[in-house]
Amino acid sequence: MPFGFNHELVCLMARSALWSFFSEIKLEGTEHVPSETEPFIVAATHHNMILDPAILSVTFPNKRRLHYWAKNTMFKNPYAARFLHDCGVVPVDRTTKNNAQLYASTFDVLKLGEAVAVFPEGTSHTLPRLSTFKDGTSFAALEYAKINREKGYDKSAPILPVGIVYPEKSKYRSTVIVKFGEPIYVESLLPLYLEDPKKAAKQLTKLLETSIEDLTVNAPNWESKHAADMARWLLFPGEQNHLISDYIPITQSLIHAMDRLAQKDIKIAQLQKSLVTYKLELESLSLKDAQIAKYNEKNITAIATTIDLLKRTTTNLVDLPLFLPGLVAHLPLYIVGHLAGHFEIYEEVRAQNKIFLGMALVPMIYLLAFVWIWYRLFGGSLMGFVNSVATLGIFVWYHVTSIDERYRNFKDLLGRWRLFDAVVLGRGMWRRKERILELKKLRTENVAQLKKMVLAYEGHDDDITCVTGALRQRAINPKSKNTVFIL
Repeated sequence: MPFGFNHELVCLMARSALWSFFSEIKLEGTEHVPSETEPFIVAATHHNMILDPAILSVTFPNKRRLHYWAKNTMFKNPYAARFLHDCGVVPVDRTTKNNAQLYASTFDVLKLGEAVAVFPEGTSHTLPRLSTFKDGTSFAALEYAKINREKGYDKSAPILPVGIVYPEKSKYRSTVIVKFGEPIYVESLLPLYLEDPKKAAKQLTKLLETSIEDLTVNAPNWESKHAADMARWLLFPGEQNHLISDYIPITQSLIHAMDRLAQKDIKIAQLQKSLVTYKLELESLSLKDAQIAKYNEKNITAIATTIDLLKRTTTNLVDLPLFLPGLVAHLPLYIVGHLAGHFEIYEEVRAQNKIFLGMALVPMIYLLAFVWIWYRLFGGSLMGFVNSVATLGIFVWYHVTSIDERYRNFKDLLGRWRLFDAVVLGRGMWRRKERILELKKLRTENVAQLKKMVLAYEGHDDDITCVTGALRQRAINPKSKNTVFIL
């Protein structure tokens, strides 16, 4: 099935949208991706609605094009069918229980040596762990191998497990990790499939689920996940402004270690609860850990708070003239994005809504900006038209590429102001000043308990040893000088 113009257009739009919303999409394990001529089935996690296929299509290694499943009822309209076929979408007939008929279009694609991407969880979700896997991916892979065996062909389509990890999936300028696992070849399960198809499919699904668990971050509940997140922030304080290089193994090790140790060590159980309390208090006060960690005194003082606010304000004011034009032009996008995230109750939909609304506004904003540049700066001449196109392109590129640091500075400034407002001016309800001072004490206690935990269990617990190994590696790496947690 050839890909047409619509596929390239959709990918171009997706690439632009992802580039403007996320700060980085990091690929890991690309060496596991099969060769460009080999057919295979991509089985990926599904945490972020339409952004998941967009990320896969835009970032897949070797620019490999991917087909996706869709219900065959979506192809009833001839115009929709033409568009979907042009984009490489594969129809699936869910009304039949005959696997050969159910996946007929999928097999046609695989016979051409192409790749099909599916989401075994079925629907997008916001859970601290993987959702229940369905068996459709396994049936498709095994049935394809069976058909080829019956025709005398010694070939199949391996399943490539992929974990798409969003540390803050609905946040603007956040990061995404796409991690590829080792392909799962189905030949060993084919004899069982010929005897008992359902049992073989269940076994393959279990293998796939286990493989994807190793590629992602999974916790038994949100309390366990929040405690591990907070522990990671406190252990690696200099790396909050960008994703730590070993985010997945570090976070998963902290989840495993604290859950396991809490069952036999009451102090670890108390530490987990304290870390969750600290995280929830930070969110309640609209503060970040970095803003609390800034103060080395035992208590946050009025003098230190005032000086820090003045420093941050001066830095932002000096930088403002360079950033102000882009900020003013894109302000409607930021306002609409904020409202879209605020009123959407399902987190897996928020990023998608922000991007869609932004894409709807961008043409109007850039058209108005282009007209203004053309007539106000270049007098509406023909040469001015060319210069306006170039100027607008540079303007957009500069804004997007420079926004990360300035966006972090702006959020940090808001946090500094909230501290100043509570600690110095003494304003605010619900004992804000007292809560902030107590928060500083709670942070100090949590750091001390974390240090005791890693020192006590290093060498005795594999997950703790993994964490301490990362800390020691940073201690000897000059690039990690911001990490102040010393064993």
